[in-house]
Amino acid sequence: MKLALIGAGSAVFARTFILDLLLSRLEGLEIALVDPDEARLALTLKVGEALLEKFPKKGFTLKPSPMGPALRGADVALLVADVGGEEALRRDYEIPLAFGVDQSIGDTLGPGGLMKFLRLFALMEEVATGFSGELVLNYMNPLSPVTAYFLRRGLRALGLCHSVPETARTLAEYLGVDGLEYRALGVNHLAFFLELRHQGEDLYPRLKALAQDPEVWEKDPVRFEVLRVFGLFPSESSGHVSEYLPYFRKRPEVLRRYARPGYRGESGFYARHHARFVEEAREQAEAWLRGEGTWERSGEYASRILEAYFSGGEEEVYATVANEGLVPELLPFVAEVPLRVKERSLEPQGGHLPPGPAALARRMQEVQALWLEGVLQGDVGLLIQGLALDPLTGAVLDLRGVEALFAELARSHGELMPPFVRKAVHA
Repeated sequence: MKLALIGAGSAVFARTFILDLLLSRLEGLEIALVDPDEARLALTLKVGEALLEKFPKKGFTLKPSPMGPALRGADVALLVADVGGEEALRRDYEIPLAFGVDQSIGDTLGPGGLMKFLRLFALMEEVATGFSGELVLNYMNPLSPVTAYFLRRGLRALGLCHSVPETARTLAEYLGVDGLEYRALGVNHLAFFLELRHQGEDLYPRLKALAQDPEVWEKDPVRFEVLRVFGLFPSESSGHVSEYLPYFRKRPEVLRRYARPGYRGESGFYARHHARFVEEAREQAEAWLRGEGTWERSGEYASRILEAYFSGGEEEVYATVANEGLVPELLPFVAEVPLRVKERSLEPQGGHLPPGPAALARRMQEVQALWLEGVLQGDVGLLIQGLALDPLTGAVLDLRGVEALFAELARSHGELMPPFVRKAVHA
């Protein structure tokens, strides 16, 4: 079996993923490593080869490769790439901020999410035209429209994210329980926990009571506010969720009330700290080369999906898939749902969302669906409409302000924008 790892310069993810594969039942796997950053790719190759030396009987091979040859003949394309790097993130934060749109993460919705999606267009197009294998496993944000793009291009694609299980771990800590049982539905980064149980007990009453404690509320202010009003706890983080709704970042005094350091809503958190994240990842990779680190399988979904799909067995994960009636309250776009993986079989599990949470998730879908149609049709007007309907941007700017923000951002990214966008903003 051949796998193309697109964005292999992320040495930490690559090391985790390759080790997970080595600890699975899969054998004889050929992994093509693709990344334009030669230095980062070389580090990943070193880390990967050091791992393979520990498992000689598995018959794995690693090889750096350009995108085209890597995709040809590949059974799986796994996508973890980013386009633009630190400078692009800085523009995505600073330019909207000058217009009054204050983002914390900026990778899923809003001006930052839209620009990130557009910067990925050329890469998505190359994968869609060059890959004819069985599965696309997408980790790239904004996850929902990127995954939807591949589905619209006729590929079998899953969007993968750790936000649901990570939120479940956070909730278990708040509640002081081990073995939390849960079920969530919604969209990526805004899935809602329909059930929280432990040994048969419904834990939602206890969680709602905990949220009344000011010390507990401070740990997750935005998500506890959503729980208080809409009745269900959402996935990801307070910082992420603060960008997806119109209530938490629209004025300085509102930001002071709800934003906290780090992933709890700090202004420009991801853009400001990205260089540190990259350096920490490099240091971690160097430590692995010195023989440090664990040799245990991680909780990432990708290897478990591949093992069950290609070698049999069964896995239960959360994934972004086509919403073909799975969650009737949501648009026929994509949704994040439980997924049962069996040999050559993907079985998404649907359900129902209450009206309020469903309306919040639909608004996110409506914005991202316009982005998708915009790139598929080459229509800048649809992209601007999507930005205008973004809850945070629309809470701050009038329509002329939205148009001006889009034009300035798109011009700032130059050649990283799709040709139809460059033509429109430079006309």
